[in-house]
Amino acid sequence: MIGWADATLLHPRFGGSCSVKVLVTGAAGFLGSALVEAIRGRGWEVRAFVRPGRQRSWPEGVEEFVGDLCEESCVRDAVAGTQAVVHAAARVSTTGTWEEFATINVRATMDLLQAARQAGVQRFVHVSSLSVVAVPRDGYTVTDESPYEDESRARGHYSRSKLAADRLALWEARQGAPVVVLRPGLLWGPGRRPPLARQSFLWKSYRCLLARPDYPLPLSHVRSVAQAAVCAVESGPEAVGRAFTVVDVHVPQQAWLEAYREAMGERWRPVYLPVRLVELAARTAEVGFRILRRRPPVTAHQVARATYRAWYDCRSAQTVLGWQPRTDWRRDLQEVVESLKSEPRG
Repeated sequence: MIGWADATLLHPRFGGSCSVKVLVTGAAGFLGSALVEAIRGRGWEVRAFVRPGRQRSWPEGVEEFVGDLCEESCVRDAVAGTQAVVHAAARVSTTGTWEEFATINVRATMDLLQAARQAGVQRFVHVSSLSVVAVPRDGYTVTDESPYEDESRARGHYSRSKLAADRLALWEARQGAPVVVLRPGLLWGPGRRPPLARQSFLWKSYRCLLARPDYPLPLSHVRSVAQAAVCAVESGPEAVGRAFTVVDVHVPQQAWLEAYREAMGERWRPVYLPVRLVELAARTAEVGFRILRRRPPVTAHQVARATYRAWYDCRSAQTVLGWQPRTDWRRDLQEVVESLKSEPRG
């Protein structure tokens, strides 16, 4: 069986300025587009893997590859001739069956890892999620070594499938694969409406939130995550087999809401729902939905997780990968708002 290539070959001291082609999955998506831009900015060539119907015009140095990540032969063709893979494609919908999530988020990751091994890829960067890590209590500090979420089934199909893919990628690393895992927080940036609370809705002139005013939002700017991926591709062997948390800033929910509302020119007032009451209602609903053999719209565990304050330690991403977080979130928020205003209305 063909083994993995030397994991150090892309490090600068081993000729990092040489010609490098990087496969980016999910290249037409929000994060994928930023990855393509960042990788091209590094001077490397890009093979942009997109689904049929997601084709677009790309700048010079970007080769578009149209295919289906669920087809093994297609995955092998996409990986062939590349030196690195950045796997960002994922199903992130709030609806769908477990089989649909597992096919895209787990099976496709497995096929990509196998194809990368056969092709002798020198670095495989897997974009995971903070949702795979447990936050067992309020005020918890998450590190790269924190345990996995043991209630992923209660979180939903997305978290469960991303956890399985994260485990798979790190298992492959223990077999000698040059894998680096990135775990970003709430993705935001130009081209996407800024996130509010994990759970919120508008009612008349009120924004009802399942959150706490002092809840620290773990914000990850899309360009920052893309730069972290570039750092991961060219990092040394000490990065291989590790997962790195990539969070720029922790912004208190209330401060974020006020800045968001002002920047967007909206007039709603925030109302924080009583967490314990919502949690009790969710537990009651879970019983009824279990009898009906259906998934509840929200679980008690999701309510608790959405309100537990957690801080994410990103020091290893800075010291090992050389990544630097973006800290001026107010300026970035203004840029996002301006980008939304400039979008054509249709």
